[in-house]
Amino acid sequence: MTHPGAIARDRVVLITGGTRGIGLATAEAFASHGAQTVLTYKWGSADPAEVARRVMDAGGPEPLILRADVALEEDTIALLAQVKDRFGRVDAFVSNASEALVVNSLDDYSARGFLKSMQHAAWPSFGYLQAIRDTLGAYPRYVIVLSSDGPDRFTPGYDFVGAAKAATETLVRYLSYRLRDDGVRINVLRSRAVKSDSFDDTFGGEFFEFLEGFVPESWMVTPEDVGRAAFALCSGMCDAVSGQVIMVDRGNTFADGISFLYERREALGF
Repeated sequence: MTHPGAIARDRVVLITGGTRGIGLATAEAFASHGAQTVLTYKWGSADPAEVARRVMDAGGPEPLILRADVALEEDTIALLAQVKDRFGRVDAFVSNASEALVVNSLDDYSARGFLKSMQHAAWPSFGYLQAIRDTLGAYPRYVIVLSSDGPDRFTPGYDFVGAAKAATETLVRYLSYRLRDDGVRINVLRSRAVKSDSFDDTFGGEFFEFLEGFVPESWMVTPEDVGRAAFALCSGMCDAVSGQVIMVDRGNTFADGISFLYERREALGF
């Protein structure tokens, strides 16, 4: 199959948490089609030179890499002021960065922890959209919000994360309705466990070692899988899709569970 060419040339794409994991893979997907990327990170979480090299090796122009905490309004305003000076617009926004309290027991349940999780994991997607409109005069044509299967499936410690993801997905559906006259296509991309630094930060590095004892390599979703799906939704080829929650899982969610393990019991030595 031949490469379709630089179909995203001259597009400006803002990706929060864009310097590692899913965010960086998404940046590389857009860069491979010629897009100008703007990538954010929190203090100490990126090597800008290495990130820039990877994006340019993928085929894109040098990215603008800026430190900005998505939960801090002053960081968002400063970031968008620089984007306005450099590019004057944002054509696509990928909301990837989020942070929430890991819950180990009911003792971790508190109003403060819950609200802080919502502030850091749910609200930034929508706060950024408002700030982009106020600073640049228009919404991005394409918006992708990263989520997970947390609202539907149990994951240890994921209580507040799952709640924040559920709130995010609901608001995306409403925003698709409210922004329809502005020509905005906004969708949620869900993924399952993706082998990345941020996943290890949340659940610990032993998780995947344990998982590999039960599922084949093909079960694992990669950051590149998610990045390419994000680009596809912003490519112009999927403009009839908006307000949707789309699962990137290689079709494995359907087959997962006790029956899946039972079918593989001999191979697993059960």
